[in-house]
Amino acid sequence: MEAVEHASNLDRVERGIEDALRNFTDRDANGGKLPAITALDRIDKIGNLSALAIIEACETTAKDIEEAGQAAVDIAAGIMNEAKQLATELRANGRKISEHLREFAVLAKKVSTAMRDTRAEVLSAPEEKTAPGT
Repeated sequence: MEAVEHASNLDRVERGIEDALRNFTDRDANGGKLPAITALDRIDKIGNLSALAIIEACETTAKDIEEAGQAAVDIAAGIMNEAKQLATELRANGRKISEHLREFAVLAKKVSTAMRDTRAEVLSAPEEKTAPGT
């Protein structure tokens, strides 16, 4: 929509410049020459319209640049918020995983101790018991 408005403004300025040039080149009915004052006024009008066109073009371009910069900042802020959220979730998940690993280590130690005790018990059982015939 901004581009349409910008094009419309430029078309209006262009038409104004064309009208000023046509008026400048038209000849008066009195001998085909323009009075000096009229020519100067028309030259001023052409200069002013050209200056206006440049100012409008620069203002529109500057506004577009600012809006593009703001959009980049907004996008970067959104990315930063997502990154913070991901980092927070990662820290929380890391703590959970760490806690599960600690619990697993405790359980593995209990299982290992129980297996070692059971093995020792099984291996020592025949030596302690004497056969009924001896």
